[in-house]
Amino acid sequence: MEFNKIICFDIKGKTGHFKKYYTNKSSLSYILPTRTVLMGMVASILEYPRDSYYEILSSDNAKFGLQIINPAYKHLECMNYLRKEGGHTQVRLQLLLPKGAKNLKYRVYFTHRNEELINRLETKLKAGKLGYGLFFGQRQFRAVAQYIETIDQLDIINNFTGALSSLTYKDNIKSINSSTKVDLIVENMPVDFDEVDSGREPAEMASFCYEENGRDIKGDFNQVIKFKDKIISFYTPVQEV
Repeated sequence: MEFNKIICFDIKGKTGHFKKYYTNKSSLSYILPTRTVLMGMVASILEYPRDSYYEILSSDNAKFGLQIINPAYKHLECMNYLRKEGGHTQVRLQLLLPKGAKNLKYRVYFTHRNEELINRLETKLKAGKLGYGLFFGQRQFRAVAQYIETIDQLDIINNFTGALSSLTYKDNIKSINSSTKVDLIVENMPVDFDEVDSGREPAEMASFCYEENGRDIKGDFNQVIKFKDKIISFYTPVQEV
């Protein structure tokens, strides 16, 4: 089954922390949720048990796009954690806070090869039933989701020149229009999970590019998705170019 329907929904919360996979004692954060974070959010809404959804929502079966609506800034806090053996240890935790708004806010674009799964997600989002609940990285950072719309037809455009509203994978960019002011960030992020004896670990890493304040990225791209008047990209390509 091909990808032919996109659900658009917003996720928002007052505070977030999306831990960078390579950080240890000092917990640094991405400025937006990674693909694996979005996998967990959709799995939570659909009430999949922990570690059971890695194949169902893998990059082969599911596609996620992300647009920054309200940008964030990073703030370091020193947190006291309890040791298993007793006592405390201090860890510097990088928090995300909204820049010029009440909440962090992102727009998620989701599609799946299984249309029945998309329909179930749509029904739950419309009813405000968020399953096990949503969190921006850690359980103390609660989040909510708001259904926006469902698009029944999407067009895949190869070799596109114009403005892109979402994050994109680095290899999708052929060139950037440098005549406009943008603050572009390129970072390595996890794409999928593998289940291991000790829990889970990233199965694949990739480089992604986004504009940290949510502005459009203008340039030449290998592949984009068009619906209505919106041009976006997913974290992973829909088809080989």
